[in-house]
Amino acid sequence: MESIRSVAFVVNVSKSGALDLAEDLAKIATAAGTRTEVLTAFPLESSALIGYDLCCVIGGDGTLLGVLDAVLASESIVLGVNMGKLGFLATLNPAEAADNLATLIRGHFEVHKRSVLSCQVGDEAPVYALNDIVIKENQVNSLARLKVLANGDAVSEYHCDGLIIATPTGSTAYNLSAGGPIISPEVQAMVMTPICPHTLGNRSVIFDNTTQIQVQDLQAASDLSLVMDGRTHIRKPGSSSLTITVAEKAFCLMQSPSHSHFAIVRDKLHWGAPTIRTAMDSV
Repeated sequence: MESIRSVAFVVNVSKSGALDLAEDLAKIATAAGTRTEVLTAFPLESSALIGYDLCCVIGGDGTLLGVLDAVLASESIVLGVNMGKLGFLATLNPAEAADNLATLIRGHFEVHKRSVLSCQVGDEAPVYALNDIVIKENQVNSLARLKVLANGDAVSEYHCDGLIIATPTGSTAYNLSAGGPIISPEVQAMVMTPICPHTLGNRSVIFDNTTQIQVQDLQAASDLSLVMDGRTHIRKPGSSSLTITVAEKAFCLMQSPSHSHFAIVRDKLHWGAPTIRTAMDSV
């Protein structure tokens, strides 16, 4: 890969030590001949990353999700440094970032393209999600009644707490907690999983990336809440149906050549960990 000429460090200042780490990494990048800037304002303006080859996010997966709109506008590559808990996307710890940043800047990295969901409500401008779009009834203790079509063909009607439409990246998030499948990020697909459906036959459905999903509200007086990567967007009653597709632009994630997605999954989800013995095991 070509070397990196400019880096914007996006810092979640609520994370202890994040700003100090950003300043240390900026010194490493500057010594490597790279133009740098440290950004502490969050969320970012959509134009904040234009002109930067690399956006280095220092915080966690939530901080990284928050740069999506600016990254799509700038087409910058993203490197995540984890100062949070899970770190599915922000995969480097602070020590690894300090040790490897100069090597990465010199071009010793791979770019993993992650698909992004685009959701359009009627004639409104589309909004984007890297992990998932969650459609729920906005009224407390109310169930949603939703009809789903794929490329105009009826899939099913759902009487449920809501629907999750997730990318392969987001398949290990809310989708997994709701019983949906884990999808390798290399797979060109998206998955729809109902939340607590009232019909046992309703299960996850996997669509290919060319599918246009349309979600219609069957309750005219309802008020749907759309949550895009944790950001709420309310759809008022009576508006048009929702159209969800895979966006043309991808989210480009920088990884070292030795990166293994399933090594991260095994570590974070404790796959293959020894079974914890209970008191009954010794009886």
